[in-house]
Parts: sequence; structure tokens; C-alpha cells
Amino acid sequence: MSRVLRGIWSRRGALTSLVLMALVVVAGAVTVLQFAEAAGTSRWLTAPLLLLGAVAVPSIGAELAVARREEIGLARLRGIHGVRLWRFLLVEPLLAIVVGTLLGLAVGAAGTVLATATWLDDASAPLARPALLAAAAIAAVGLVIVGLSAAAALREPLSVQVAQRRRPRRATTLAVFLSLLVLIGAGVAAYRSRSAAGEPDVLVLLGPALVGLALGQVAIWVVRIAARTFTPATERRGMGAFLAARRLARADDLVTPVRLVVAAAVVGSLALSGAVSVDRWTEEQASVEVPGARTIEATEVGAMGAVDLTDAIDPEGDHLIATAIVRNEGRLAERRAYVDSGRWDAVVGGFYDGTPARAASDAVERLGTDAVPLQVTGERLTVAATATTLPAPQVFTAPDGTRLGRAQASRLVVRLSYVSTDNVSGTVTATMGFDREGARVEKTVRLRDCADGCLVTGLEVSRDLTGIYTIDPFRVRVGAITVGDTNLARSTWLPDPSSVAAALGDRFLPPDTIDRMLLVNLPDALELTLLPNSSLRLINESRNTPVPVLVADEDEPQALDLGGDERETDVLGVAQSMPLLGSIGVLSDLRTSAVGSDPTVPAAEVQIVAAAGTPQAMLDQVAEATGTSWRSFASVRDRLNRTHGGAQAVAYALTALACALVALLALAAGVARHLRDYRRDVASLRVVGISTDTVRRAGRLELASLTLLVLAAVVAGGWLAVTLLLAGLPLLTLPVAALAIDTAPHLVPLVVPAVLAAAVVVLVGGRARSVRASTTRPSLLRESEG
Repeated sequence: MSRVLRGIWSRRGALTSLVLMALVVVAGAVTVLQFAEAAGTSRWLTAPLLLLGAVAVPSIGAELAVARREEIGLARLRGIHGVRLWRFLLVEPLLAIVVGTLLGLAVGAAGTVLATATWLDDASAPLARPALLAAAAIAAVGLVIVGLSAAAALREPLSVQVAQRRRPRRATTLAVFLSLLVLIGAGVAAYRSRSAAGEPDVLVLLGPALVGLALGQVAIWVVRIAARTFTPATERRGMGAFLAARRLARADDLVTPVRLVVAAAVVGSLALSGAVSVDRWTEEQASVEVPGARTIEATEVGAMGAVDLTDAIDPEGDHLIATAIVRNEGRLAERRAYVDSGRWDAVVGGFYDGTPARAASDAVERLGTDAVPLQVTGERLTVAATATTLPAPQVFTAPDGTRLGRAQASRLVVRLSYVSTDNVSGTVTATMGFDREGARVEKTVRLRDCADGCLVTGLEVSRDLTGIYTIDPFRVRVGAITVGDTNLARSTWLPDPSSVAAALGDRFLPPDTIDRMLLVNLPDALELTLLPNSSLRLINESRNTPVPVLVADEDEPQALDLGGDERETDVLGVAQSMPLLGSIGVLSDLRTSAVGSDPTVPAAEVQIVAAAGTPQAMLDQVAEATGTSWRSFASVRDRLNRTHGGAQAVAYALTALACALVALLALAAGVARHLRDYRRDVASLRVVGISTDTVRRAGRLELASLTLLVLAAVVAGGWLAVTLLLAGLPLLTLPVAALAIDTAPHLVPLVVPAVLAAAVVVLVGGRARSVRASTTRPSLLRESEG
């Protein structure tokens, strides 16, 4: 045990790197795994982290093996082989991996609680069985990787194992094969991401890390080939440039870890691009659902009830607007929305500026028409009519010829249809009889449902022919159909084509007996010709007004009124995305669609939207009238993020953060691993007369070259990863007719990780190339030889 402890202390640098690497990989994997489990997304979002960890660990294992070369050689000279030699070699890395795994489990448990409490509804359990199994698997694989790295040291000749200096070695066939395999894997992942449908597989999720590793490997090849190519030219440009080119062509301390730095930065670019895409989508989709600062449900009062409420509370029309949405996600052809277009500009205004729905929002004001819903208020319906032509009385006789009596076929029936303020349809009927031509009859009936106002949907007139059959004409002039102060007889009415068609198709009436002048609108009355066997439905003239609509993704758009009946359609324009509807549906004016309409369909979501700066008194009045509470725009946005899987972007961001830590550790370990050799090289240069200023200049040139390389590689790799892979990753589960999520590359998500990666190379690499006289004195060579 004492020998083990002494060995651990003597190799504490490499073992500490292994402990930290195990800690970061295990903690990151546990956090992402449990967060993904709680969010209901793929557990394989940890795949990029596991791949980068698997790439980073071999270098640490190789460092441990190199540090023990002499011990291994001496053990072999003493006859230690087989299991004893492997046990001698792996006990220290095993302890380091176990310590790192235990610490990683603790950090991962804390990270799980913190992440789930922050981005999900409730904090998840700190540790679960899948996380423990994953940590054990990571530890086992890490030990295997370290063992494989040590196996290379075991196969070296004794002369190499006992040598004092380490010399650059050519890449092995296996290393070249693995590099090519990464390039091929990146291409396959990109192809599968763009062609596969449904849940992405592990290879697609590994895609960002594969693309990053591929670009990092290409960057290494480029810098080494370029350095070897330009080395002869640098001889004429000064010793500093020559030294920088030689080190870039041969050294391994800064160049090789660049591959991991680039890969982690590419994963970060993809994660940041995904987070930006999700944030933009939730912002835009929330503005689709809530075209203002806040909204409140008003479904109970119906669409016209919401309009009346906004008129009463905000008569100026500056703060409140009524809307209704029929989502119909199962029947997209009937997906529609209604807005009070007359208030849109004042209330919504520039809310959609900078969004895909701006063009449609600017055109909403054009949806309004002169058609106005016919609304009345009163508790009684009064009908006054004058008979102009009466049918002949009907004479009934017994089979034996005995005369039984006479019956009048001169009774008028007027039926008023309406929708109450409770969004409930109703009818009221007034029946009156006439005994002579020119007689004026008035009839009054109670109408309780319209005491607080109601919307008139239509009139129906007919003859009461109970037990009577006649084809004689019956004409009346209706001078008053009054509810409260409104005389409906003075409005312009048209016969419903369906009821006219039914009357003209009556097979019991000869065609030449039907007077086709069924309805005449006089200035102060309605002139009616009543048919014997059919009722005549009258609709307000405004209902025949074509309904202007804005359309999104509809081949044959059809305007529907609030009750779901078809209306004549006038398409004003087609947009890719619209307020309230998103990418599919028909948008029309609420008041125009309410003319003659049945009650608002139960599937409609009626809302009142308030603009920013609405007085609190108005908000309180609406809340009291509707019995519900206001929802803020931010709360709708958060709900969309939770409902449609926005937590997946958070999981990927956590993975990217862990990948960044892995790359930072790998770079720092590479710097620490070769720092002593670099200082000895500088001391050797000082012996032959090369000044420290020249060496510093070479180091700065080398560092600047690597920094520019990292910037270019990360930007290029990030652009490729976002372009090829982002659309195939599970960022969101988009609902039907939602706005499309923008997965195109954007400048900021590409530049920020590149700048951070370059900063890491400058800061960490700068320490590797720092030259001080005290640490690079030529006496170091004598001390090392001694």
C-alpha cells in the first residue's frame, strides 16, 4: 500500500487529470440522463459527452503509462509478467477512476436537483437506478480505455521504456483508421439526420460531436501540413517564425487537444443554436396565441358577448379586443379564427413587428365590412300586419254531403330566431289570424332572453294550415316586428335560397300557381306572399355580404360564420403565418362573421386580449365579468416551452457544458504534460545562443496560428453541424399548424462558442508558452541529466 501511495503522489498530476475527467463525464452524464428522463426526452442526448470523454481519456492513460515506462521496464527485468504486471499497472488508474466516479455521482445528483427544479415543474430524485448503472458503465469503459493505452507501453521495447527522452512518434495505423472513421461517421450522421423521420437514433445524436471531431482532425492535418510546407520559407523570415513552424509541425502538446476543443465548441454551437431556435419559436408562437400583453378566457359569453363586453368597458377601442379561435386540429380545412378588426390597429398595433406574422397583421384592418350584426334589446316581441289578399274559406262536408263548417286559411306565423347573451340560441313565435282583407292585426309575446340584449339570426314566416289544404294566395304587409326600440321590418331581408328551393320543389303545387314575388322590402314594411306548405326563412341582407378572409396554407378556403355555416368568401391575401392561427387556417372579421350566425360553436376559444398599458380598472372589470383571471404573455410562452418539449434544448445545453469542461481538462492536461519538455527545449535553445525574446516571439506566433485555426474550424464546424444536423435533433414536438422552427445558422450562436474556444486556447496555451529566465535556465539540462 505504501508503494501505491508513493506512486500516486509521484504521478499526482496525471492521476488528478484522470479523477477530474471521470468526475466531469460522470456528473454530466448523470445530470443529463436524469434531466432527460424527467423531461420525457431521449436519454441518448448524453452521447456527445460520452464520445468526447472516450476520446480524451486515452491521452491521460497514455501519459500514465509513459510516466511508468521505467517502472514497467524494471518490473519486466525482474520477471513480473501477466496478471501481476497488469495489476501493478492498473491499480492507480482504478483508484483514480473510482474516486472520480463517486465525486461525479455526488455532483451529478446535485446538478439533477438544481436543473430539474430550475427548468422543470418539480425537482427530480437526486439519483435513480439508470444513473447509477450509467456511472458504473462509464467507470468500466474508462478503465478499459486506460488499460488499452497502457498496453501500448507494455509492448514497447525495453530500450524505449528506459529512455530518458520522449520523441515524437508517427501516427499508428489504428490512429489513422479511427480518424478516417470519425470523418465517415460525421457524413453518415448528417445523411441520417436529413433523411430519417421520427425519433433520431444514437448516430444522429452523436452527429455534432462527430462533426466537431472531424473538423478538429482536419484542422490538425491542415496546420501540420501547412507548417511542414512553409518551414523552409520561414528560415529566411527569422528564427522565431522557423521555431513556430517546427513546433506546429512536430509538437503534440497544443495541437492534438485542439481537436477536442473544436469538437466541444461545435457541440456548443449546435446547443446554442438550438436554444436560440427554441427561444425564438416560443416567442413567436406565444405571440400567435396571445396577440398582446395579456389575455383572458371569455368562452362562456360567446364571441359576440366578448365583443359587447369590450364595447362596454373600452368604448374608445384603445385597449381591449375580442378574438375567437376554432383550432380544429383534426379537420384543418375548418381551422379558423375571428378578430374584431376595427380595434386591431389600436390594440395590437406593432405587436407583430419583426415576426413572420407581420404582413398578415398589417392586413387585418382590411377584413372589416359594413355588415353589422342585428342586435336588439327588449322583453317583448310585437308583430303588426295587414292582410292584402286572403284565401277563400275552406268548406268541410260529411261523406253523406252534409255541410260540417267553414275554416279560414288566413293565419300568419312569425318566428324570430336569436342568440342570447349566454351564447344560447332560441326562438319566439307570434301567430295571428285575419278575417277579412285590409284587416290589421297586432300580436305581442314575451321575450325574456333578450332583456339584456340578443343577436337576431333570422326570421321565418309561414301560414298556419293545421288541418287545412289550399293553394289560394295569402299576402300580408308586415309593418312592425318590434323588439324594444328596434323595428326589424324596416331592415332589408332576403329569402333564404334553401327555403325558396324547398317551396318551388313542392310536388303538390302546380308550378304556375306559385307567385314568385315571395318578399318585397318596402320602406316601412315587408310585403310577403305566404306559401301553403312551406315556411319562408328570411335572412338579413348583411349576411349575403362576402366575408373577406386572410388565408394560410389553404387551397380552397371557405369562410365560416361563428356557428360553422358556410359564407361567401373573399380572399384578400395568403400568408405563411398569421396571428392566432399560425401556419394553417382562415382569419376573418368577428362582427362580419356574426351576422345571422347561430351561437358560437362550443369548440371556439373566445378570448379578450389587452394591450400593454391597459388601465388596471379595465382589467379588473373584465376579470369580474368573465369570472376568470388574466394570463400574461410570459406565462403563455413558458407553457409552450414546457408543453412542446423545450426542455430538450436545456438537456443539450447541459451536455454541451460538460463537453466544454472535458475539452478544457484535455487541453490543460496536454499543457501540463509537456510543460517540462518545453522548458527543457527552451533551455537547449538558450545554450546555442537563441534569446528568450526570440523564443517568446515564436511561442506567440504559434499560439496566434492555433487561435486563428480554432476560430475558423469552430465557425465552419458549427455552420456544418447546424445546417446538416439541427433540423434532425429533437428540439421541440411541434403541434399541428404551429409556426415552423427556424433551424438555419445564425451569426451569434456560431461566433460566441468560437470566440470562447479561441480564448481558452490563448489563456491555457499561453501558460504553455510562457518563457521565464528562472524556469528555462540552461542548468536545467545538467539537472535533468543528473
